[in-house]
Amino acid sequence: MQGTEKDLREKLETAEMVLVGIGEEFEAENCQMISPKAYANLAQLLAGKNYFVITTGRNDLIMQSGLKEDRIVQPLLFEEDGEQMPPMWDRYTKWLQGTLNRHVLILELGVGLKYPGVIRFPFEKAAYFNKKADFIRVHGRLYQMTEELGDKGISIAQNAVDFLAGMKTD
Repeated sequence: MQGTEKDLREKLETAEMVLVGIGEEFEAENCQMISPKAYANLAQLLAGKNYFVITTGRNDLIMQSGLKEDRIVQPLLFEEDGEQMPPMWDRYTKWLQGTLNRHVLILELGVGLKYPGVIRFPFEKAAYFNKKADFIRVHGRLYQMTEELGDKGISIAQNAVDFLAGMKTD
């Protein structure tokens, strides 16, 4: 199903928990200038929600966004440095376990196929197994939803940075 900003806001309104994945579209050179606005709008959307963000990003823009730093994990930073997974990874996996049988919105923003095992495939699996989950995928080219997710999936065929940056804020 093709979605809109209105669909996202409606799903956010009813969600008990929100799992956000931020991917490669936020790393593109042409998006670096507008991604702070996109991050700020995301922080505003998630205000008051029980959320966790996992990102494949390797820059600090997300840490300057207004999102809670203790709710953000950047696993590729540690993989790059050869370090063990950060303590935030443990916190993330515990939080993720708490989503079972809860009304969770899984929001995938600009996640492509560069690192599918970090966000894309695990998010699809979480949505598939959680019968109360809703799934929204926002991507300029890879917005298609898997058949297995059926009616719980909404696709928004737009660059995720542009989509968030262009949202109306309160």
